[in-house]
Amino acid sequence: MITLTRIDTPRAWIGCLACYNAGRLTGEWYDADTADLVTPADLHGGETEHEELWVMDHEGFLGAISGECSPDYAAEVADALAGLRDDEAEAFAVWLSELGADIDRLHWVDQFRDEYRGFHQSEAHYAQEWAEETSTDEDKERMKRWPFNEIDWDRAAEELFSGGFHTERVSGGIHVFSSR
Repeated sequence: MITLTRIDTPRAWIGCLACYNAGRLTGEWYDADTADLVTPADLHGGETEHEELWVMDHEGFLGAISGECSPDYAAEVADALAGLRDDEAEAFAVWLSELGADIDRLHWVDQFRDEYRGFHQSEAHYAQEWAEETSTDEDKERMKRWPFNEIDWDRAAEELFSGGFHTERVSGGIHVFSSR
């Protein structure tokens, strides 16, 4: 029976640090959600005195991990990514790599969802959408009349983002996050 791994499934190349320090590469690719279960005996095909494993390469994390890390960390990030909707995964990866590393790992996804304000074309686009969503009906009517219908949304965005929002640029727009 052939089993296929989804291309976007996070994977980790786990290697033995003792072997690496001795000038040998001993390791294997694993699905990252099980990286924390890999033992030195798994890599060596039996009992060994080597104790320390490290993720030396990875793929499918959408940028949530950069560089090397522990197998435990890779598994936790993979589990968090697996618990997200497809439309949240890229934003979560951006958030984690830029803003979320100091959050208690048990609460990564909840904190991300609390802070994430969506993907937008620009800061001005977000400011306009935010104003429309948070305005009272009276304010919305006022915005339709002159001179309010000519709002400088770039300037409004400057004001809005100086007060506690954070953006991360990605291809095609920005992810917006509220600050803590």
